[in-house]
Parts: sequence; C-alpha cells; structure tokens
Amino acid sequence: YDMYQAGYTSITNVDYSSVCVESMAERHKDCAQLSWLCMDARRLAFTDGAFDVVLEKGTLDAMLVEETDPWKISENAARLLHQVLLEVRNNTESNISTLGALAA
Repeated sequence: YDMYQAGYTSITNVDYSSVCVESMAERHKDCAQLSWLCMDARRLAFTDGAFDVVLEKGTLDAMLVEETDPWKISENAARLLHQVLLEVRNNTESNISTLGALAA
C-alpha cells in the first residue's frame, strides 16, 4: 500500500494464505489497480515476462523457518528455493541476471 501511495499504482500482490489475500483485498478495495492473488510461489500462474520488477518480501524466510543454519540448508530447502527463484526469474521482463545466478 505504501508503494501505491507513492505512485506505483499497478501492483500485483501474491500470498500463499487465502486469509491474508482476502483481508488485504478488502482493506484496499478502493485501490483499483492493486490486485491480490492467492498462489504458491513454486507454481506461479503468470506468463513469462509478465512483470517489469518482482519484489520478494518474506517468502524465502518463511520457507527456511525450520532450517537450523541459514548457511547450510537442507537439500529439500535448496530444491524449494531453486524452484521459487526460477519462477520469479521467468516472470520478470528482464530475467534479472542476479536471480538467474542465484537460481543456478
């Protein structure tokens, strides 16, 4: 919402929690260009290159919550992060090289 107030009005918000999505959509129903979608970050339903920019807020932390050492993550967590980063990379217009390097 702060970004919307600052002039970035065409924003797609995605969360895994339908409760969160419904709550935020209701809270900001007067902001016509804010869309709220419930999706799994491992299987995003967007076409490749759909966005100019993707900002990630908290998803990676949430996926690593059960890891005991963030510098030595489990093989399962590594696969999950790889899958999510590939989805994010595929959905950005420029396929930002930093994300590509992280996903590789």
